[in-house]
Amino acid sequence: MGQYSALVEDHLILPARVRATADRERFFRVSGEVVPAPVAIRLLIDTGSKRTTLIPGITGHLRPSPGTAARLVTPVGSVRTDLVWICLEFPEAGLASFPEVLVARHPMPAMLSHFHGLLGRDLLRRLESFEYLGRRGRFSVRDTPGWLGWLRRWL
Repeated sequence: MGQYSALVEDHLILPARVRATADRERFFRVSGEVVPAPVAIRLLIDTGSKRTTLIPGITGHLRPSPGTAARLVTPVGSVRTDLVWICLEFPEAGLASFPEVLVARHPMPAMLSHFHGLLGRDLLRRLESFEYLGRRGRFSVRDTPGWLGWLRRWL
C-alpha cells in the first residue's frame, strides 16, 4: 500500500492514529454509548522493544476491549500490565492500518513523555521493511514489497 520516509532528528517517530476496534465501536453504538473519537499520536520506533505500547491516557480514552494481563520487561525492571485491543492507522504516513492489534498499556519515561507509545518489534515484523539510512539521516518503513520486491526472494 505504501512507504513512509522521514528525516531522523533525534528519534525515529511514526505519526499514527489510534481508535477503538470496529467491533468495539459497534458495541458502543448498540449500547447507546458515545463512540470515542480517534486520537492522533506519535509513536517512537523502538527496535529493542518486543511489544508495542500506548500510554494509559490514550487507552483510557478509547475504552478498548480488554485482552490479557502480561509482564512487561523494561530497562527499569519487570512490571505487570494489561494488554488491550485497538485499531492503529497511519493516514499521514500512507501505510496500511492494523484493524485489530494487541498493545500493552504502559506510561512513557519522563524523558520521552512527548510520545504516546512505542512501536515495537511485534508490529515492525508485520511490515515489509524498516530501513535506517544513517548517512542520509533518514528512515523508511514499507508495508508492501516495492517494484523489485520479487527480486529479494531470489537473492
